[in-house]
Amino acid sequence: MPERVLLLTGFGAFPGVADNPTARVAQSLHGLPIAGWRVHGAVLPVAWERARAEVAGLVAAHAPVCIVHLGVATDATVVRIESQGANHLQFRVADVDGAQPQAGEVEPAAPATLSTPVAVARLVAHLQQLGVGVERSENAGRYVCNATYFSSLHAYPDRRVLFVHLPPVSAAWPLARLTDAIARILEFLSA
Repeated sequence: MPERVLLLTGFGAFPGVADNPTARVAQSLHGLPIAGWRVHGAVLPVAWERARAEVAGLVAAHAPVCIVHLGVATDATVVRIESQGANHLQFRVADVDGAQPQAGEVEPAAPATLSTPVAVARLVAHLQQLGVGVERSENAGRYVCNATYFSSLHAYPDRRVLFVHLPPVSAAWPLARLTDAIARILEFLSA
């Protein structure tokens, strides 16, 4: 049976988040066999055009069956499973390359929203049974996270694409707990 690759991306630093925990989670799970997946972890720049290009390169190089993008939500107190991406560009602050679109679409002529093919309600219920603090979200924001998510949902309709927002590292959410929560999500996706 051919190896099943899961692409797991985190993001690098950006203004207000000097040490992005999603980068460390993606790096720590890179190369591990989890529930039949070979995880390819990568860190994307918080620059939406470069992030989109890097995802395309990673998909071409590794042919993942599944793509899981991670982002940090500085106001989150639980893990947020994003059910959809919006075809909207309006950044409140510039990305690390200085781009700050104020209006426009991520993908011209695409629908206003695209939903993940992942069974989000089942995933949330599963994680809750495991004791993971989690919630379903229908708003991936309007920054690089959402732009990357929508772009991947649009470009790879033949793959399971998911975006997960993590809370910042804290006493309640040490890095090991964040990493474990993502490993549980990857296990769920293997079924």
